[in-house]
Amino acid sequence: MTAEKRSNELPETIAPDPTAAGDEASLILTGTAGLTSLPTVGRSGNQVTLTSRNEVRYRSESVLGRGGMGEVRLASDQDIGRRVAVKRLLDKKNPQSVARFIDEVRTVGKLEHPNIVPIHDVGVDADGSLFFVMKYVDGETLASIISRLREGDGEYHKRYSFEARLDLFSGLLRALQYAHEQGMLHRDVKPENIMVGHFGEVMLTDWGIARHVNHRQGSSADNDKPAVEMPRASGQTIDGSIIGTIGYMSPEQASGHSEEIDARSDLYAAFVVLYELLSTQAFAPRGDSLLKVITDAKERQAPQFLDPNFASRYQPAVPAELRHFLRRGLQPAKKDRFQSAGNVLRDLERIRSGEPPIQCAGTFIKVANARLERLVDKRPILAISLYVMTTCLFLIGIVTTCMVIVARWSPT
Repeated sequence: MTAEKRSNELPETIAPDPTAAGDEASLILTGTAGLTSLPTVGRSGNQVTLTSRNEVRYRSESVLGRGGMGEVRLASDQDIGRRVAVKRLLDKKNPQSVARFIDEVRTVGKLEHPNIVPIHDVGVDADGSLFFVMKYVDGETLASIISRLREGDGEYHKRYSFEARLDLFSGLLRALQYAHEQGMLHRDVKPENIMVGHFGEVMLTDWGIARHVNHRQGSSADNDKPAVEMPRASGQTIDGSIIGTIGYMSPEQASGHSEEIDARSDLYAAFVVLYELLSTQAFAPRGDSLLKVITDAKERQAPQFLDPNFASRYQPAVPAELRHFLRRGLQPAKKDRFQSAGNVLRDLERIRSGEPPIQCAGTFIKVANARLERLVDKRPILAISLYVMTTCLFLIGIVTTCMVIVARWSPT
């Protein structure tokens, strides 16, 4: 099935259907397109001339992305002289769409963090459509990086070693940790919503269906029921509160119980992203029908330690400590997962420093080697003495064993 055909038959992201709110009133937004404020500066010798201008401030250059509620365009800021990303609301007549768009503006506007794309400006254009202006991250999405790794791109495999990929994951975790501390849930963490800049910066984007943990039932974040059509052959429709991207949903999010979604649900999605980043393979294979995909999401189990996706012809096998790390992060029950982004970051730091939890022979050997290396750095004489002593004991053991065997088999 081609990507184009699949996108026509099976929606990946499920967002609330604004038309289900029952409010058919048209909301008219009036305004004028934002104009430039700074005059044009002209210089001729020692003479300086300032000429006022009435130009549209944000001049569109190209479309960066388009979703069900809005589109994002690359634009040029005529005042400051920089490129920016402008997100524009498409359905300006529906009150629920407008309310959700405003929620996104105010959500992102409050989240000031290096791993969250900041908002520079907001306004209404000449057509009466709301828009907001964000920092333009010159780079690519994590989805693009995973795709290049999956294809065996040598340059990308050299650039994104397992250590470098863990750096990207750490950036995502820091964004989620900050958002969760502010009481915000993203609810749509996926590679397409993670930008990686040319300087290695990681930005979590698209907070369109984010929600505050203390939201009121009936607020614009949740009161519009999604109605998701199944592929034409089934003729079935699912009504409920399933919001997000199916392949990255936690079991509780796929069940449609919005009151059960919390920070651990976002972290589950983050671990699905990590699984795909490390293995380069999809964690949740696409199904033939939306009903089957949602059912699979609700019943999905953590990956096995010997998951075949952990081995690839384009890269080394995923290390044992990271397999155990993934298994814990992808447990079906919330109580069995990491309880906060801070906990994940602490365990990740232990893994990267050579002190992962000892869960198998492989992790035991790695921990022992790491400790021996640190001992060599801190107390080299003691380390060498222990090494010589251990080697001697090993050799004595071999010699003793050989002598016993020879004595047993020698004729009396």
